[in-house]
Amino acid sequence: MNGIEIGDRTNLGPGVGLISANHDPSDNTGWLPSPPIRLGKDCWLGMHAVILPGVHLGDSTIVGAGSVVTKSFPDGCCVIAGNPARVLRKLTHRSLS
Repeated sequence: MNGIEIGDRTNLGPGVGLISANHDPSDNTGWLPSPPIRLGKDCWLGMHAVILPGVHLGDSTIVGAGSVVTKSFPDGCCVIAGNPARVLRKLTHRSLS
């Protein structure tokens, strides 16, 4: 409903959930407006990871399997995991393009 943008060479594992809109809690027939989900270049989302509305992942972000990403990590170049996802470590490389 609010849009999804996926960067070049980004990989989505099996069962990944990209949830771009939540139901309006006072009107279950409507949706809440939110910025689009934005996934940078060279990201990798592990199996059954869930990305919630308005999340922006910067280039070269790796999301661990089963993680729930509730907030943005726009700087990218990191490994995130958990529920809610948090930075486990920074990566020292960036995409070549």
